[in-house]
Amino acid sequence: MKIFKLPDLGEGLPDAVIREWHVAEGDTIAAHEPLVTVETAKALVEVPAPWGGRIARLFAAEDETLEVGQPLAGFADDSVRQPSAPEEESEKAEGKAAADAGTVVGRIQAGGTLIGAELAPEASTARSATPSVRALARLLSVDLEKLTPTGELFTADEVRAAAQTAATAAPQPAVPSRKSREQAADVQTPARRAMALAMSRARDQVAPMTLLDEVDVHRWWGRAQATLRLIRAVEAACTAEPNLNALYEDDRLIPAPTVNIGLAVDSPRGLFVPVLRDVGACTDEELLHRVAAFKQQASDSGIAREDLQGATILLSNFGALAGRFATPVVMPPSVAIVGAGRTVESVVPVDGEPAVRPLLPLSVSADHRAVTGGELARFLAALVTALSK
Repeated sequence: MKIFKLPDLGEGLPDAVIREWHVAEGDTIAAHEPLVTVETAKALVEVPAPWGGRIARLFAAEDETLEVGQPLAGFADDSVRQPSAPEEESEKAEGKAAADAGTVVGRIQAGGTLIGAELAPEASTARSATPSVRALARLLSVDLEKLTPTGELFTADEVRAAAQTAATAAPQPAVPSRKSREQAADVQTPARRAMALAMSRARDQVAPMTLLDEVDVHRWWGRAQATLRLIRAVEAACTAEPNLNALYEDDRLIPAPTVNIGLAVDSPRGLFVPVLRDVGACTDEELLHRVAAFKQQASDSGIAREDLQGATILLSNFGALAGRFATPVVMPPSVAIVGAGRTVESVVPVDGEPAVRPLLPLSVSADHRAVTGGELARFLAALVTALSK
């Protein structure tokens, strides 16, 4: 039996969760056809077969976690078919010959829009959905076998509606059982494990410092999108103090040529930080569209790997949930993060008289290994100026 092991999927994690097998033991598969969908730290990834043949054994069940390098699938020795000569020549030309498990990663497509093979007429109802929608159904405990899609495939909106209906109709236990708590935790393990690793790295590498202030936003509060105003203010502050829009690597501070804002997005699946690239080249409408798309992807199926890389500064609008001030965590190799708290109306002196104004709290952290206190203070001052206009 020829063994195919779980390859390194490039997420920086040692394992992945099996979400859906596209074959069963005894099935025959061609090289590069979808073999299994796994969930990594941030996305669903469809892993193709490295060679063709008959599946002799599947080494893991769905929802089971496998470490990189562990056996994934076994192919019967007498059925294994290597890629054809044209395929091999093409792969060699691209530097991606499929010689072993480690080289299959170059062909993997990551993200939340992966579509499985065309369904046969006798396929079950649960398979009438993309891998991302099936993963969402597992997350929300929705049994697709008991539902009927309005179209050919289930949609994420249908799954969320079914979950809401079930939550309204079903009585809630006073105390969840230990088993249910463990199952709920297991669903979010990849994203939360990624967060744990990132926070541990930040703790070990960063010398944090934080400055706090608040800004009167009465000139635009209630008439403009707060997230958009924050993005534009961060852009302006980075222009005023470019050393905070930078990366710190190999004991060198490297200012970035463009402002690429990593936007912290909270979701039931865990924390995601997708990147708004070159915000200075984007219109307001483009930025709002991208923010909305990232929030939807985070809730549905995760965000594509390429959209999670390349941030030069981070922004967390935690005040949309709760809290005024914080000490945001700087994520290396970036050197700064801006936190915006909950805006509250407060009495402030205006021209010697008391007035009620909306005050937006700001918390800006920086890596003191790379950024001076003066640079951080000037950045915060520029941020306040931009938001007060």
